[in-house]
Amino acid sequence: MKLNIPYKSGTVRVSSPYGMRTLNGTTAMHKGVDLVGTVKTIISPCAGKIGWAGEYDDRLSGGRTWEWGKYVRIETDDGYMVYLCHLAAVFCQAGMHVEAGDEIGTEGSTGYSTGNHLHMEVRKNGESLDPTPLLGIANRVGSYPAESDADRVCRKAGLETQTKNYINRYPYAADLWRKLWEAMR
Repeated sequence: MKLNIPYKSGTVRVSSPYGMRTLNGTTAMHKGVDLVGTVKTIISPCAGKIGWAGEYDDRLSGGRTWEWGKYVRIETDDGYMVYLCHLAAVFCQAGMHVEAGDEIGTEGSTGYSTGNHLHMEVRKNGESLDPTPLLGIANRVGSYPAESDADRVCRKAGLETQTKNYINRYPYAADLWRKLWEAMR
């Protein structure tokens, strides 16, 4: 599976990588990656169905989902679940189908958060996966362009938005864009 960086444009900074970390004196597994964008519009990193969009407070039952604040869960056809958390606003609803690049919210600091950022998790069969290889970025603090493979190909080849939108209707468009970009490098 290949994911696009979930920001509309600008530069994205990894502020907390996937893996063990110490936060407020407690060392625990960080099952996602924290991203901060110069542009705050969050886009869907992949095609799929919105399984959840909103806020879920499970503190009374001893759960920890409340820590995510407002979040969106995207369920892909190949069994992945992508979580985008701490959103200030959510632009989609459960049950909707989204394509990679559709606007789904804005970066925020809802839930248990130390400042504006996007917490992104990927799971398959209930197991957390490091999202950084799927995003094509390193699992360490650093900055990356938010431009997608599709945007890179269109810019370099001079393709129009209409062409990009047409190709994005294809079920495996993200794989096609990735292969095209790799061939163009």
